[in-house]
Amino acid sequence: MQRLKIILGGFIGLYPTGGVTWDYIQYIIGLKQLGHDVYYIEDTMQFSRFQSGTKAWNDASDSIEYLMNTMAKFGLQDKWAYRDIASGNCYGMSIQNVKKICSIADVFINISASTFLREEYYKIPKRILIDSDPMFTQIEYIEQSQQDDIDNPGKMKFILDNHNYLFTFGENIDAPDCQIPHLDFKWKTTRQPICLDQWSSMKVSENNLFTSVMNWSVRPDISYDNKTWGQKNIEFKKFESIPKLFKNGKFEMMMTGQKPEDAKKMVAFGWKIHDSLLNITDAEKYRTFIENSSAEFSIAKETYVKGNTGWFSCRSACYLAAG
Repeated sequence: MQRLKIILGGFIGLYPTGGVTWDYIQYIIGLKQLGHDVYYIEDTMQFSRFQSGTKAWNDASDSIEYLMNTMAKFGLQDKWAYRDIASGNCYGMSIQNVKKICSIADVFINISASTFLREEYYKIPKRILIDSDPMFTQIEYIEQSQQDDIDNPGKMKFILDNHNYLFTFGENIDAPDCQIPHLDFKWKTTRQPICLDQWSSMKVSENNLFTSVMNWSVRPDISYDNKTWGQKNIEFKKFESIPKLFKNGKFEMMMTGQKPEDAKKMVAFGWKIHDSLLNITDAEKYRTFIENSSAEFSIAKETYVKGNTGWFSCRSACYLAAG
């Protein structure tokens, strides 16, 4: 097999949490295990989401430190870069090294349309976009097609138009009852990679503890085709009474993005709620949380369900891999 030089972009630093880390790190680990030369370059042109203590809103030092430590834990300490919009600096690899690697790379993999598509990226011969948010991605493309700045490298319209291979987690995209717009693109379906050796050493717990890690709502509902398309907060209403129906089970959620009144309602139904930003702060704590669970109980975003997208969670796949 030919050894390829691969650049991969994602959101590990921007969202420095355990679950997000596993969403992207398993691509890097897996491609490395297959014998390829893999580099992680995070270049979102977005300001860091999290600052500790009294750090300023535009201080990315926590994100940079998290990414540095995470890459070191997985033996990738010399294979990463973080291009910070606030300071203009490049951390990890130097900007000169980043551009050099881009100039000789065989493949660029842009997961979640995360990367601001600079010239050095779209000059790489094979440019792969992985759509991890089916329906959301396509609706955003349609909305931006009607705007003036369609040539903005950070816009979904520009990003999709400038990749030559498009993959989606929407496995039902060709089904007649799937509502994902094709947008005249040729989509290939794919699934999140799971590195089994990262999960196979776990012992299955028998404590009747059903858990999950989730965002309650990360964005307002969007409108498309005279319908609204929502988040997990909408879909969860169908299942909120589950703990009352299964008296022998314990139901715990690591949660972010929830209003106090929503959390209070869930607690009344028998759910135990924890703040995932405080309790699952890295990949190891995320893995331990799954290890201490008997099984997962979770739901998908309303948009994934209503659109019949065929989306499946990396998190749920990790639970399965852990037994």
